[in-house]
Amino acid sequence: MGLSPQDRVELIDLVDRYAALVDERRFEDLAGLFTTDAELVTPGAPAGPEPARSHHGRAGVLTAMRPLGALQSTFHGVLGHVLDAGHDPDEASGRISCVAHHLSTRAEGGLTDLVWYLHYDDRYRHQDGWWLIRRRAITVQWTEVRRPRS
Repeated sequence: MGLSPQDRVELIDLVDRYAALVDERRFEDLAGLFTTDAELVTPGAPAGPEPARSHHGRAGVLTAMRPLGALQSTFHGVLGHVLDAGHDPDEASGRISCVAHHLSTRAEGGLTDLVWYLHYDDRYRHQDGWWLIRRRAITVQWTEVRRPRS
């Protein structure tokens, strides 16, 4: 059995809300989008040899997200949602395409925009009337560095 239209709407809202909350620096609210036993898998440095890191539970999500608060700004553009039903009606999965801009101030002045072209491989769980993220693995396909005007 597939996902209902209502489930699809709720899952798309969940994914888009994640992007908005990151950009708004509302990390406590963002952690609330995850199950209490969630896993967030973040990449090492883009295009670097560092291994991916796993963060567990809502506290782990907060730990992973807080360094983004040091950036000048972020902007996450969600480009596409591919959603599938799980074997259990309270489970689903998704592959979400995204472009994430990470703006920081250069030492010599001006801005640097580190752009990640990425996808999220997600597992969702429906509990207590809500869809939540059970597992999110971030894969950076490639990066580019831009020098935007201030």
